[in-house]
Amino acid sequence: MIEINKIYNNNKKFIVLDVEGYQNIKPYNVGYMVCDRNGIIYKKVSLALIDNIAENLNYALRTGICKEMTNKNCLDIMQNKVKYYHCNSEECKNLLLEDIERYQVKKIWGYNVNFDKRSMGLLGEFGVEWCDIITAILPKLLTKKYVKFCKKNGYITEKGNIQYKAEIVYRYLFKDNDFIEEHTGLEDCGIEYQILLKSFKSGYKIESEPQNFVYKKFLPFL
Repeated sequence: MIEINKIYNNNKKFIVLDVEGYQNIKPYNVGYMVCDRNGIIYKKVSLALIDNIAENLNYALRTGICKEMTNKNCLDIMQNKVKYYHCNSEECKNLLLEDIERYQVKKIWGYNVNFDKRSMGLLGEFGVEWCDIITAILPKLLTKKYVKFCKKNGYITEKGNIQYKAEIVYRYLFKDNDFIEEHTGLEDCGIEYQILLKSFKSGYKIESEPQNFVYKKFLPFL
């Protein structure tokens, strides 16, 4: 599905993008939104990259990593052409490049953007700055209140760190402890955009450059 909304103003626009797929394999689902800091969404795109489904399914079956979720998502993609626009890798790249040019986009935001950047890099170059939502939310998120929230609800990693995946952060920021992430590209973009808007409105200086060390440096150990 490709949805185009009216262009309301001349605010600087950016893209929030989410990729579904496995490391070092071209993605099978790419969702993105063209939006701005005022909460205006100009375009939503949900792409099913049909030529990459088999490789991702085989990886899920071979490793058992997220097997059920991948099977469910891929089955939904094949059965639901209303929700997804079916294309191949080259078409996906061209559609994104067209929107980058049309909306004069300079930045693409993603949650743990290094994964999205590497995955999309297998499709080609896009000539934009890749910005990390996790890095942006760290100053607002890393509080005793958030640590207490994670301890209370058992949101702790196997290594004993607090969790910071989008589903948990969304539950905390929007006081919705029943929220469950769908794990499809466009739907996940929606919650990631809401998290990013919270950061923009927080009053903190927003850092956007993805840095692997920042997670170990700032995330509290229990």
